[in-house]
Amino acid sequence: MKNKYQRLTKEEKKECRNMYYNTKKGKEMHLRFMRLNVIGAMGLIICAYFMGNGIINNQLKWYDYCILIPLLIASIVFITGTIYLKRKVFNQFAITIPRFKNK
Repeated sequence: MKNKYQRLTKEEKKECRNMYYNTKKGKEMHLRFMRLNVIGAMGLIICAYFMGNGIINNQLKWYDYCILIPLLIASIVFITGTIYLKRKVFNQFAITIPRFKNK
């Protein structure tokens, strides 16, 4: 059952997420997911601000690009990694719950 969570209906997915977030491990993982999303969003905002400001004022140098491009890539990796980890964790949880085993 590799993709158990993806095959659930919208209501079942919501129920599965709520059941997972009500567990002790789920509460801890929810905080971690939120922290990763906030870090990624902050990186994107900072990168967009400095790139926009530098382009408008025509002050971007080569070392600015050397800093901003890795920051942009790292922020995107944080956000996509969080999405991937959520799917993986919810899928593992859906496999172990007997309510979702026959679906």
